[in-house]
Amino acid sequence: MAIAVEIYEALRSAGADEAKAKSAAEKFDQALEAKFQHELKALATRDELEKGLSNLRAELIKWMFIFWIGQFASIVGVLTAILFAFFKP
Repeated sequence: MAIAVEIYEALRSAGADEAKAKSAAEKFDQALEAKFQHELKALATRDELEKGLSNLRAELIKWMFIFWIGQFASIVGVLTAILFAFFKP
């Protein structure tokens, strides 16, 4: 609201008539309030952010174990192939 008053006073001092200055200041104030409400809704709350991070952490740990198991199986397979290649029974 303080910005609307400043705009009104600036327009009045610039020579605009009272009705136009008041109308312009009110329209600017309404647009600014709508933008503020939109941005406020877009901000994530702390709880939402913490929940998202914990879900991300759980997914990361799950995929790490999946890749570790795959790497272990690959290494065991390669070592087994090498041992059978050099030490045929």
